[in-house]
Amino acid sequence: MKTSRPRPRIRDVAEAAGVSETTVSHVLNNKGRVDAATRARVAEVAERLGYRPNSNAKSLRSGRTDTIALLLPVGVDTTNSHHILAVDFYLSLTVNCVEAAFDRDQALLQLPPLREIGDLRRFSIDGGIVVDPVPRDPRVAMFHRLNLPVVTIGRDIASPRDPWWVAADSVASTTAVLDHLAAAGAERVAMLSVDIEWSWFTDAERAYAEWTRARGGDPLLVLAKPDKLPASAAEAADALLDLRPDAVYAPPQWLATGLLRAARERGVRVPGDLLVAVGVDSHLARTSEPPLTAVDLDPARTAREAVDLLARRIENRDPEGPRLIPAGLRPRASTRSQDPASTAGHKAAPAPGRKGATAPGKEGASALDREDAAAPGREAAAGPGKEGVS
Repeated sequence: MKTSRPRPRIRDVAEAAGVSETTVSHVLNNKGRVDAATRARVAEVAERLGYRPNSNAKSLRSGRTDTIALLLPVGVDTTNSHHILAVDFYLSLTVNCVEAAFDRDQALLQLPPLREIGDLRRFSIDGGIVVDPVPRDPRVAMFHRLNLPVVTIGRDIASPRDPWWVAADSVASTTAVLDHLAAAGAERVAMLSVDIEWSWFTDAERAYAEWTRARGGDPLLVLAKPDKLPASAAEAADALLDLRPDAVYAPPQWLATGLLRAARERGVRVPGDLLVAVGVDSHLARTSEPPLTAVDLDPARTAREAVDLLARRIENRDPEGPRLIPAGLRPRASTRSQDPASTAGHKAAPAPGRKGATAPGKEGASALDREDAAAPGREAAAGPGKEGVS
């Protein structure tokens, strides 16, 4: 049997190169004053012997581990966050954070939920990225207590002066969606959101309220419980449909799915009676029936910016932040506007929530279906989505 060769030590390199161990250390760490010829000789000997610095010793000397951490959001069940990777956005965000870290020759460690500071102390990391922080997030506080650099994806709404965050431009994307719905003919636009203090939701809700009041209307906002249970989605969807909107913007996909189900049960057609848009693009949004108009949050760019921002904080550089990521609008069948030519000489049935209309129950749905059968359907509206966003 072959015996493994002992790993070469810094002493072996020093002896083979005819220099001191200090000189070898200076050459390999690019420190000190060593003439060019000696540097070349030490580097050649180290390469020939296959010497590699001990990573643990290196981290002790430099204070760096070349490892950063990623903490995905947790919901009501703070003991379990792996299910979040079932959401397209978070899965793509994680993959792109890994790639951005690899581009910097760093490792990325996805941390489990942190219950106490000891849970964070046991990991050797240079800093971390916390996704979707709540106000005064205890996970962010743990990093601060251990003097570890931290940035967030999504801002802490309780820390308005903190520049160390990256986020999709929720205000601009919400306004783009609402303008798109209005251009498609909607007059009573409602919003179905979640009762949780993530900046993505709170900024969208504020933008919606301002947009609605600027047009002389009152906000029609329903907040669902944040537990992501089908029963919670159904309850919130029923409450919203009782407000008789003709269009709905639902930032989270799970609420949009619940809304489509509730609409079908009431005989409300999408997009015939109700236009629906969702705040994050996903496979589910693209394959829903009908396919849902959605916002592309650009998780790839978000990840790259977050890793870059964390690197700047680790290196004690200025943040050049905060950083807002432009989002694109992806119009689909769920918000197609009525083609005026298709209704020439045809009196369309009133849709629930539209001006002068009454909301049809299940009994009235068949009449609407017959009326709609005479119309060719809706044509795609040109939405005001941002250009150049992949």
